[in-house]
Amino acid sequence: MMTDTRTLSADSAIDRIFGPVIHPQTWMNILYLVASFPLGVAYFVVLVTLFSLGVGLLPIFIGLFVLWFALFVADVFATIDRAAANMMLGAQIPPRTPAPPITGSVFEQMMAAARRPGTLRRIVYLFVRFPIGLVSFIFVMVLLPLSVGLLTLPLTYNIVPVNVGFSRVETFDEAIYLCCFGAVFTLLSIHALNSWAALSRRFARTMLVP
Repeated sequence: MMTDTRTLSADSAIDRIFGPVIHPQTWMNILYLVASFPLGVAYFVVLVTLFSLGVGLLPIFIGLFVLWFALFVADVFATIDRAAANMMLGAQIPPRTPAPPITGSVFEQMMAAARRPGTLRRIVYLFVRFPIGLVSFIFVMVLLPLSVGLLTLPLTYNIVPVNVGFSRVETFDEAIYLCCFGAVFTLLSIHALNSWAALSRRFARTMLVP
C-alpha cells in the first residue's frame, strides 16, 4: 500500500514501512482529514443556502446581489481551504491572482466574477468537499480507534469485554495474539490514511490552481 512520502525518509525499506507511524507529517495528514468534515459541512450548507436563495429571488432582481455575494463567499472558502491544504498537507498551491477592477452594471460585474478563470472549478470543489470530508472522517474514526483498541487489548481485556465473532477474549494469550494483529492493522491503517491524504492533496492542487 502506497503512502504519502513527501517528507518521509526513504533511506531504507524499514524507513518507508515503519517511518510514517512516528513521522509528524502523518499526524498532520490525519488532522487535515478530521478537519475536512466540519469544513465540508460548512461549505456545503452556506453555499447551498446562498445559491438557492439567489436563484429564488431572481424574479425580484435582489437575487443578483445574493448570487454575487455567493461568488465572493465561495472565493473566501476556497482561500481558507487552500491555506489548510498548504499548511497541513504541504500542497504548495499558489494564491489566486487578484481580480482586475470591474466596472459597469451589477449584472456585468457579477458575470465578470462568474467568468473569472477557475471560479466554476472552485465552486465544484467546495461542494465535493462535503462527501470527501465525510469519507475522510469515517476513515479516521474507524481505523484509529480500532487500532488503539487492538494494541491495548492485553491491558484492557479484563476491564472491557471484547468479542471476536461469538467468542469473548478471556486469556492473556488471546489478547497478545490480537495485539500482534493490531500492530499490523495499525501500520496498514497509517499507510491508508496517508494515501488518502495524498489523494486529497492532489485533488486540491488540481481544483484550486489560480
